[in-house]
Amino acid sequence: MASLLLYFYWHSSLQRILPDWQQKEFVFLDRLESHAHYRRISKRYRAKKRLVRSLWTATGGILVLFPTPPIWGGAVLFSTCLSFAILDESK
Repeated sequence: MASLLLYFYWHSSLQRILPDWQQKEFVFLDRLESHAHYRRISKRYRAKKRLVRSLWTATGGILVLFPTPPIWGGAVLFSTCLSFAILDESK
């Protein structure tokens, strides 16, 4: 019971603090560019995320095949750097 009360008061306090766009669970399709998380909704970004997911799946397969610490370190660092480079949005 106490946890439900804490949850209720936590949510009601967050609703007063958070901006309007973050309180809403839905996105207006006619005003996508005005949404704060527009980049996460776009098809281009989702395609990049699929590519990164495939990269990490392949990295996991390599790590299963060659379970040595140097391979783990190199593969994880390389995949992390490549993931950040793929998902980077600077021009």
